[in-house]
Amino acid sequence: MMSFPSKDTNSQTLFKWPWRRESPLSAQLLIDIPPEIELSDYRRLPSSGSESPSGLLHGEGVKEEPIPDLDIFFERLYEYFCAKGLRCIVTKWIIEILNVLFTVCCIGFFFLYVDWNAIGHLKCGVEALESGEKPCDLMAAIKHNPLVPFTFPKMVTVGSMIILVTYGLINFLKFFVQLKSTLNARDFYYNSLKITDLEIQTISWPRIIEKVVLLQKSKKLCVVRDLSEHDIIMRIMRKENYLIGMVNKGIISFPIRPWLPGAGPTVKSHVHDRRNHVILPKALEWTLNWCIFQSMFDSKFCVRKDFLASPAALKKRLVFVGIAMLILSPCLVIFPLVYLILRHAEEIYNHPSTASSRRWSNLSRWIFREYNEVDHFFRHRMNNSAVHSLNYLKQFPTPLISIIAKFVSFVSGGLAGALIIMGFLGESILEGHVSSLSAPFVFLLHAFYAPSKVSHP
Repeated sequence: MMSFPSKDTNSQTLFKWPWRRESPLSAQLLIDIPPEIELSDYRRLPSSGSESPSGLLHGEGVKEEPIPDLDIFFERLYEYFCAKGLRCIVTKWIIEILNVLFTVCCIGFFFLYVDWNAIGHLKCGVEALESGEKPCDLMAAIKHNPLVPFTFPKMVTVGSMIILVTYGLINFLKFFVQLKSTLNARDFYYNSLKITDLEIQTISWPRIIEKVVLLQKSKKLCVVRDLSEHDIIMRIMRKENYLIGMVNKGIISFPIRPWLPGAGPTVKSHVHDRRNHVILPKALEWTLNWCIFQSMFDSKFCVRKDFLASPAALKKRLVFVGIAMLILSPCLVIFPLVYLILRHAEEIYNHPSTASSRRWSNLSRWIFREYNEVDHFFRHRMNNSAVHSLNYLKQFPTPLISIIAKFVSFVSGGLAGALIIMGFLGESILEGHVSSLSAPFVFLLHAFYAPSKVSHP
């Protein structure tokens, strides 16, 4: 039976969480595998057939060849399981390319082609009829030469579009590069494990690992040593385990202010006698992945000796990536902002309170994650712990934020209520504008209603 090994107890004491208590986090992921049954010796039965071996006529059965790179093979096997089949992989790849193209078009259209100053002066609907002017033409708010003049904001917009197109092109080519290994994983599921794409949508991951271990005993996928469930999971989680260890040991800590967003627990610095804060934003995680995890392993997935012997090369690589990200930071801000709006606009519009809901930070995810805990099990554990985490945090209220939130809710709710009463008194006001505020009634109603909902817990 396999279970996740518990974290080192010494690493837990590095973090000075006043509210955290130690508890063993272990999950039984894999089930016992029955031992092989020893069969009796086969004896030839009386038969009138030919004495020649059947293998000479019909050939031997299919035998599995040893896999040269087990780490990559098991990674593809797990990715295929998470993607739920080849059709889902192809569909997801197409959807990701379309998402990138749609995001690029939105950035280019709204940041380059739309003349927002002209939109503010357009008169449409009832206002155009009352003023006697022609109905508004939306094409008048479209720029015919969007790059003239080529200002710094336009340069940042074009740069973000180039980065996004490059990202989409890399994903496009990456699919074809990994297509052969994906097809090999599919053939392994179909021919060796006897699992179809329809069955993979409902089968559990421990059951697949059990089949792989049984296949190893009979076909010898690895000729050097036998593979257990623990070996397979460790090969899949090799890079993630290194990052979990770096977070637990407090290696990713910096002398920053505690009020900065994302600042985590404090650890004692090894260089100076002071305490640093652990921090792991998503950009830093990408940097560590590019500079360390992608280059520290050799073809056998062991740490390269030259990687350990040349810290200067790692320092140069980190400095180069840091300078590149600093230069591209204005461009990198636009894409997450537009993507956030496109993804959560409908949800925030219908449920404004979700804008202030609590979510796991990137650092808390890696602190919460156990060694050898595969991704889908971890996401399942996070989803199950969301309600209990919120109940725990409610024990530590923030009175200052509560006072401000109540004030915002009172003011915005009162203004929204006043507008509703004005609408009941005169229905014509719904078709016109509030002259003192120079804004449509419905727009003002939503503008006052949204802060009231966001300020609610």
